[in-house]
Amino acid sequence: MQDYLILDNQIVSQVYARDPLVISGGEGVFLYDIDGKKYYDFSAHYSSSSLGHNHPELIKGIIKQLSTLVSVSVQFATRERVALAKRLLLLSGENYKKVLFGVTGSDAIEFALKAAKYCKKGGVIVSFWRGYHGATAGSAAATGKAETIQIDPSITSLLPSGFVHVSPPYCYRCDYKKEYPSCDLFCIDFIKKRIINDGYDNIAAIITEPIQAAGGVIVPPPGYLKALKKLCRELDALLIFDEVVTGFGRTGSFFASQHWDVYPDIMVVGKALTGGYIPGSAVLMTSEVGEAMDKLTLHGHTHSAYPLMCASALTNLDIIENERLPDNAKRVGNIIIKRLQKMMGKYSFIGDIRGVGLLIAIEIVQDRDSRQADYQMADKLYSKLREAGIITELESSPRLESSVIVLHPPLILSEKEACEALDIIERVFNEIKGVCGVRS
Repeated sequence: MQDYLILDNQIVSQVYARDPLVISGGEGVFLYDIDGKKYYDFSAHYSSSSLGHNHPELIKGIIKQLSTLVSVSVQFATRERVALAKRLLLLSGENYKKVLFGVTGSDAIEFALKAAKYCKKGGVIVSFWRGYHGATAGSAAATGKAETIQIDPSITSLLPSGFVHVSPPYCYRCDYKKEYPSCDLFCIDFIKKRIINDGYDNIAAIITEPIQAAGGVIVPPPGYLKALKKLCRELDALLIFDEVVTGFGRTGSFFASQHWDVYPDIMVVGKALTGGYIPGSAVLMTSEVGEAMDKLTLHGHTHSAYPLMCASALTNLDIIENERLPDNAKRVGNIIIKRLQKMMGKYSFIGDIRGVGLLIAIEIVQDRDSRQADYQMADKLYSKLREAGIITELESSPRLESSVIVLHPPLILSEKEACEALDIIERVFNEIKGVCGVRS
């Protein structure tokens, strides 16, 4: 393992936050390192690997397409492209009429932003602090997390102008020091005040994740998304939902927006669209937006909508529906959340447990009264969980003002596997409590 890690350091640009592991295989909800150690994959490649690893049916579908047609320019229609577009429109409850395919979530977000600007004849884009929308120029400008491109003066000029950031509905750690529901959704009113007082007379769109994933699994309170859509109508702005993480069963519904019965003008999906085995993304648009974009040729990539991606997505959607994986995510997710909530009584470093389906957050704090984030404790827990055989995701930084361990395992996770993993998590928490002298 160490030989590969040393070589990786020497010849691969280390722009990723790399863990000290060399992964060599996977099966179901498990990953294996090069030394043969087994890990519960509770990251699922940032929610991409919804079917887990080495899924036989998905691999069979991909192999079948490999012998037919792998790649062809987007200037040609294909049966696979048409079939996938029809399928996505049907899954969305026929709230959309047009689809555009991409390669990554970032490039799909870029198209959504272009569509909003074009349809509204320019205007600013409103997005949210702690939100994540991608690493390319427009998607990074919409992102509300202060990462390298936002804070390094040598490259910040790559970010386009025309983006306004506002506070998300982070009720556990409200930026306005208010409490829900007595706040009466003050954060929605503040968006309008910000726009009026800063003199923005043309708002192209408001873009948000229905549940902010990389911001620490920030779940909006009841009524928030409906109020946000109402605000968009008042401002004559489009509403864009980034469902790249939350789409395709992750939260217990095919799309997270379905929990609140709110449908945006543009919905962006990716990651689990193909089960994570082939890169792919899509933008779903209302007829108004889609027909407007038909007039332009301004967006595309060499591998956009290529047949192998479309076939992988179609097979993946078959499996998700046939195995009722959104229902499984809801059922097993509830088991995990309830068990973690019981743990809160034992460990004072757990400030909050929240989530929907199999997208779950453990907020780590110094104490529950102050709700002050404990970055060192979060780092320690993340590392110790990995050493114990649980791979998670860590969203923790002073700029986020929070330290959160995110659990988002494959949707095929069984109740038995969930309970086994929770036993390991509790054992690690017990060990940390003893070592650090944390009060029960």
